[in-house]
Amino acid sequence: MNSWLKVLLGIILMLLLIWLFPPGSWLVPDLQLDGQFADWRGRTSLSDPAGDGRSGNDLKKISWATNENDGRLYFMIERYLPEPRSHRMESCLFFDLNSNGKYDDKVDKYAEIFYRPQGLQRGDVSVYLYSMEGDLKGKYTGRWGEGTGSTTSRLEFAIPMEDLEAYPAQFLRFYLADISGRSDRLPDQGDIQWAPFPVVSKSRPTIAVFFLLWLALTLFLYHHRLWVFYYIWAAVGLCCLLVLLFHASLVEYRLEQYTSLILHHTLDYLGIVTRIFDRSPGTLLVLIKIDSSWTTIAIDIENSGLLEICIIFSLIIFYPVQPWRKRIPAALGGALGIYLINLIRLLLVIVIIHSGGRNMSFIAHTLFGRLFFFLLAVALYWQLITRPSLEKIRRNVKND
Repeated sequence: MNSWLKVLLGIILMLLLIWLFPPGSWLVPDLQLDGQFADWRGRTSLSDPAGDGRSGNDLKKISWATNENDGRLYFMIERYLPEPRSHRMESCLFFDLNSNGKYDDKVDKYAEIFYRPQGLQRGDVSVYLYSMEGDLKGKYTGRWGEGTGSTTSRLEFAIPMEDLEAYPAQFLRFYLADISGRSDRLPDQGDIQWAPFPVVSKSRPTIAVFFLLWLALTLFLYHHRLWVFYYIWAAVGLCCLLVLLFHASLVEYRLEQYTSLILHHTLDYLGIVTRIFDRSPGTLLVLIKIDSSWTTIAIDIENSGLLEICIIFSLIIFYPVQPWRKRIPAALGGALGIYLINLIRLLLVIVIIHSGGRNMSFIAHTLFGRLFFFLLAVALYWQLITRPSLEKIRRNVKND
């Protein structure tokens, strides 16, 4: 077969791969505010025992999640079934938006939630968002709760991050309580820390155009033997393509799932209580011993190791000093090595936060975690690239 025909077929296959690559949403459908609760199955949640709240406001579970490219925070609240079943529910969701453990700062907010199972509007839910000064920031209503039937225990709603005056990946804390403040609370002690990141933008036409541009310039630099520019452009471009292709895909979904699963079982062996969820593969809920509170560890594109895996794979696969028969196994070995290093980094971060409290989050992530990862990643790159290259140069000098 003509070499140019092979190149053309390769380009067509790559474009088809970009266009048809399965998204992670195949396994996790978006949440819909429709009063139906099948889409909440397997989501991140926290439960509460029965009997510690007044009838109609005895809290059973709270779930929280986001949708891709949707700037709203979704919540599902479940109560223990009251008698009579038509009993109204009145609760309050408190937000600590600067994550300092205090809920009375000016930036903090609270949402009053009213659920009416029966009446003219069966399953009607009304949510009122207030600032700590009592100013109304938003009102959200809909038939988002269970109406008459065998159960009247669940409701769902969403609050825009814009109304909360929160931004993606911002750490915030929250807890749910009976509106009277004298009855049930979830969790019973402490609160839940969360850093929601609902923004996932991915344009397939843009990725396809970038691939064609990257391929054309890579072939041009290779043909003219401009090795330094060839290596930089080819490696950086491939890394960007892999990240764009795998982000929000089944590959990232499975990587997050396996990372959470490994961390869950390892931390359980160390005596640290964690929870994982089927439909929230990138979420690890960790009970912090000192604070008696729950912290959500997001296993996202950074914490899953996907970004670093793409970087080291691209740096090795286009390194011109080594032949292809050595580059491919070295690139795969480097990807596996980075994944294992990242797992150890996450374990280190979680152990530090668990032992020192949530106030150690910033230091654990930015200082200890990143420094540990950087040192081991440099050592891995030295072993796979720098050391073999120096040995080859040494042999060439001796032969001359």
